[in-house]
Amino acid sequence: MRAVFSAWLTSGILAVMALLALKALAPAAGEGGPVDEYAQVLRVHLPWLLSCVLMAVAAGSYVRDRVTGFGRALAALPAPVLGALAAAFIGVPWSGTPVGLTLHLIEAVLGVILGLALSTALSRREETGGAHTREHGQWRRDRR
Repeated sequence: MRAVFSAWLTSGILAVMALLALKALAPAAGEGGPVDEYAQVLRVHLPWLLSCVLMAVAAGSYVRDRVTGFGRALAALPAPVLGALAAAFIGVPWSGTPVGLTLHLIEAVLGVILGLALSTALSRREETGGAHTREHGQWRRDRR
């Protein structure tokens, strides 16, 4: 249980830093003016997605030996989901609308899936001794 709390704390700290960055990076939401979709994607949605991946990798690294599958998702999911809700609450532009909040929640879930996959791949690579190929170093021996 201590590992889960550590995972939540670490991903929570990363969520706070991501929200502060989003607040600073987000373009102003113009009332009635044209919407700059590229600025919205590059300055709001992409940083949030990458932050969610980083939160999931951090949380997944704490619980990779203790729980598997659904338990890892439960350890990694709260911070991104609560962060998406907090983004709407603190007034990050484009996240206070129902569509923006839905996009942030989808990005949070997608980021957790990608982050846990990356964390699993990194842990498997560590278990195999850091081999660079599927044959666990066979390529190096054949190359000589």
